[in-house]
Amino acid sequence: MKVKFLLLFIFIPAMLLSQEYIRQGKGCYNEVLYTWDGNYLRQGKGSYNTVLYTIDEEYIRIGKGAYNTVLYTWDGHYLRQGKGAYNTVLLTWDGKYIREGKGKYNTVLYTWDGTYLRQGKGDYNTVIYTITEPVPVVVLMLLGV
Repeated sequence: MKVKFLLLFIFIPAMLLSQEYIRQGKGCYNEVLYTWDGNYLRQGKGSYNTVLYTIDEEYIRIGKGAYNTVLYTWDGHYLRQGKGAYNTVLLTWDGKYIREGKGKYNTVLYTWDGTYLRQGKGDYNTVIYTITEPVPVVVLMLLGV
């Protein structure tokens, strides 16, 4: 029983304080451009850097705060401009590709394979970002907007 509590107190804070790094180009040792901590997308490496976006389940807000201006609405498939489910679609996610506008036949801007975000359509195109830990797709979309 004591071992369970000890493990609980060691692993839960580690999970709560975990950060995922988004690195420039291809490689796990390249420069960290952004940090994702589950709620905030920050510039650079670290939990005290400038917050670019606050992301909750539906809205992406500028800066840090749940009451800041809503820039985008995310429904799991479409990234829309402003607040609302009927606003202009900026980007579409289809499971592998991030496309321009609304539709599965529009221009592919980025290819995501789980580790690398590549420019354009294809698994061998230029790597823009390396992300070794899972991040929500909307974070990747924000990097391209």
